[in-house]
Amino acid sequence: MNMDKFIDDLDLGEGETVRGYCPDCGSKNTFTASKTGGAVLYNCYKLGCKISGIHTVGMTAADIQARMQEVEQDKPKPKVEAMELPEYIIPSRDGRLDTFRDKWDLHDQGLMYDIKDRRAVFPIFINGVMIDAVGRALAGVEVDAGTQPKWLRYTGKADYYLSGTGNTVVVVEDVISAITVAKLGFTGMAILGTSLSVAHMEQLGNYSQVIVALDPDAAHKTLSFRQEIEAWTGVATIALRLDDDIKYRVESDIQKLKTLAEFL
Repeated sequence: MNMDKFIDDLDLGEGETVRGYCPDCGSKNTFTASKTGGAVLYNCYKLGCKISGIHTVGMTAADIQARMQEVEQDKPKPKVEAMELPEYIIPSRDGRLDTFRDKWDLHDQGLMYDIKDRRAVFPIFINGVMIDAVGRALAGVEVDAGTQPKWLRYTGKADYYLSGTGNTVVVVEDVISAITVAKLGFTGMAILGTSLSVAHMEQLGNYSQVIVALDPDAAHKTLSFRQEIEAWTGVATIALRLDDDIKYRVESDIQKLKTLAEFL
């Protein structure tokens, strides 16, 4: 791959940043390029990519991170567009979600109800504006990965779901797991997908520590995420091996998190 030609073809203006697929490994939304001070700074943070880490034009990784942060800070903030709520998503006030709330300890959450697909709906807000929602099929609903998935994103505008206000963030797979760790004093981030994006990295860089706590069947991905996050953000990151999905609140896993909380 001729990177010089690829970068030239982007035809970036001063202060402009683009994000998209990596021309080397082909990963989606892992490649960024920014033009500042007459130089184009580019990087793919996908683990194992030949353009892994931060490659530059005569600058160190720390230099690039600093310059790209400057570019991001100078960019105008995008307007937040509210989600157009479908008529079949309604406030949950009639007890239909009581069993679901009891099972997952969600009585303090502002859930809504999808009467069409029988889902508990978790709204996602940015600056007080509901931009997206994630729905979880209730018990007894037949799920299908293609037509009726267990978890459903309604607009896809949100890159992640956050719960809690802790200085340490725990990266998990789903919304209920994020709420579970938030109750332990952490911030929970549900990645709402299977890979990390630039938006995830930018948010994770705001915390003092990061813990990656994916499900036990994703042990390899847990280690990969730890390396990717620490390389991109520079924030100390721990890979936590779980005995079960954290939302099931298995005592051994809860104790692991509580022990970490004492030392972080």
